[in-house]
Amino acid sequence: MTTRSCLLFTGVFLATALQPNLASARAGKWECDPSSPVTARLTFVDREPDDTNDNSGQVLQLSPTFRCSRAGGRAEANINYTPTISVGLGDSNPKFLTHQLLASGRLEAVENHFFIGADARAGLNGANSSAETVDAINFNSSNGQQSYAFGITPVYRHRLNRYANFVSSNRFDWVTYSGNDGGDGSDGSRGQTLNASIRSGRYFNAFNWNLNATQRKTFYNSDQEDQTRNDYTAGLGYRFGPRWAVTGLIGYEDNDIQTNRDDTNGFIWDVGARWTPNPRTSVSAEYGDRYFGDRYSANISHRSRRTRLSAGLSRDVSNRRQEQLVDSFFFLEDESGNPLLDQNGNPIVVNNPNLANTDEDFINTQLRGAMTITGRRTSVTITGDIANRDYEVSPRDEDSYGLTVSARRDLGSSINATLTGRTRYVDGSDDGDSDEYEVRFRLSKNLSSRTSAALNLGYRDYNADRSDDSYTETRIGISLTTQLF
Repeated sequence: MTTRSCLLFTGVFLATALQPNLASARAGKWECDPSSPVTARLTFVDREPDDTNDNSGQVLQLSPTFRCSRAGGRAEANINYTPTISVGLGDSNPKFLTHQLLASGRLEAVENHFFIGADARAGLNGANSSAETVDAINFNSSNGQQSYAFGITPVYRHRLNRYANFVSSNRFDWVTYSGNDGGDGSDGSRGQTLNASIRSGRYFNAFNWNLNATQRKTFYNSDQEDQTRNDYTAGLGYRFGPRWAVTGLIGYEDNDIQTNRDDTNGFIWDVGARWTPNPRTSVSAEYGDRYFGDRYSANISHRSRRTRLSAGLSRDVSNRRQEQLVDSFFFLEDESGNPLLDQNGNPIVVNNPNLANTDEDFINTQLRGAMTITGRRTSVTITGDIANRDYEVSPRDEDSYGLTVSARRDLGSSINATLTGRTRYVDGSDDGDSDEYEVRFRLSKNLSSRTSAALNLGYRDYNADRSDDSYTETRIGISLTTQLF
């Protein structure tokens, strides 16, 4: 899938999967955030050393942001999209057009029977696991990648009788990349999940059961071998009142995948519990056994009038393409399930790591967390992650951690200041070690109810095993932001 095809698919995604249900006069209406900004920026960049002479200079950028949602009737959707146009002045060489997109939606196509979900994501990534953080300005000099991921999830439900329902939950998704490393989609992939299940009907209340058969296939455009995963499971669940619920399953998996393991087939099991003490707090945990050994996850989320908190610990098999899909992302949500936005209008997503430029599977053990605290004049956001990735074919392994802290303060007289500090460390057996530190400061002044101007200062220190890749960078920028609606 080429970049052009990706953008075309985005249009189809917005026009079909998220359009109103024409059969329902009660369908909700689209609502676009009137505060969606358009920002023009001029940034002076000074990088040392600058052997290639294409990293320092001035960059002029234009970034419109579109935030739209709909809810009600038989359709719901949420879109956060920011394209950035960058033009280099002097010796700078930015990426002309980049995309940041996070969108999801769901449509009830046939009442009570057929549902269509859709999601889309676009973002920037480094070329390997130890690469620096990539943006439009350093994209070309850092061998960055623009990634695109799209998914469609059709679900069919049919009530057999009072004891059982038939459910088929399927998914089709595509992941592709463009940038300095190709751009023709040669390292892209597509996946499909086919599922059929019999589940407990309305006769059962606190008790529930299910029988599932699922096949997952991944097809690669590159020399990477295609992969097939099959599993057949039987599950039971019971709810103890409104607060406690337990689940369990047993089954068998039959996999045809690339790995150095002697056997990837066998019996599987899983047990889990969920505690919901109130509508604002939930805690869940799962533990089980797969062909790679222990599989587990634990998650907690809490929200109050001034605080949002989410944290998750997990160990499971993953790969580069899986990490690009929307359902693999970890971000803070509001009461409606929509992602919270930072002061720049972007979803607060926990640091998305750069990954090795390979599609082989890895066992991913990670801890991720995000928290935002909002006061009368001050708000603080903290995100962090720790991860270990142990690859299944090559002897490659990686350890990484990242932490970002951002504080915003209302200084009065329509002036606010934001200070952000970020650090990331990677220890990679193949791509080498790297550490990155960054500090950003933003001072903004509202010129009117719809327009503001800002001074932006930034400093980055990037150190890698390959000394030619290490550098320090200073950025000084001015920006003008206005609301068009």
